[in-house]
Amino acid sequence: MSHLDYLKPVGVAPPPEPYNHVIRAGKTVFIAGQVAFDETGDLVGPGDPARQAEQCWTNIQACLRAAGADLRDVAKVVCFLADIRHVPFEIAVRRRLFADGRWPVYTMVQVAKLGREDLLFEIDVTAVVPWGGPR
Repeated sequence: MSHLDYLKPVGVAPPPEPYNHVIRAGKTVFIAGQVAFDETGDLVGPGDPARQAEQCWTNIQACLRAAGADLRDVAKVVCFLADIRHVPFEIAVRRRLFADGRWPVYTMVQVAKLGREDLLFEIDVTAVVPWGGPR
């Protein structure tokens, strides 16, 4: 038996390449960078940074649920952006999702490309679940 749990989140399109969206290793949950694809793999909000940021976080929450975790367990976020001017849109989503003062560690990086010209964000998350296991 592996010490890694390879999980398949409900509501997130299967990866188009050889990787997993979410792996739980003991108490630690690793979530691959999530982009604004819906459960069928179609892009949500072409050209709309608010809708794309929202979809990224919708996918992240589905991945967390698959691991028995939720947003309270998120320790670190890495956000890759195609355009640094879109930062306020992602911040607005995070402000709504996390309790005031309970912010995860956060890194933001503008990149040249995100794999497709129409992708505006890719958000990578690491979470730690409580000793008692899934909530």
